[in-house]
Amino acid sequence: MSPTIQDFLEFLKTENDPDYGDFKREVDLHLVRLAESLAPLTKEQEWRFSKMREQLLWSYQDDIEVMRKKIGEGVRDLGN
Repeated sequence: MSPTIQDFLEFLKTENDPDYGDFKREVDLHLVRLAESLAPLTKEQEWRFSKMREQLLWSYQDDIEVMRKKIGEGVRDLGN
């Protein structure tokens, strides 16, 4: 797993904003930066980033811990 992905996962683990809106904006910003730092991306990776961001930003479920787990799993999968 790349150090960039490890850094993102560490950020995700320690992000402690209790408001879901603030949480999703901060995580989205870090996801965009992660994608930029991993460029060039394959079409599969681009699709995965797009789906993670879509789920983070547009999900009606506002449970931070559930979303933290989903995003973490998605990013870990990118490293494999």
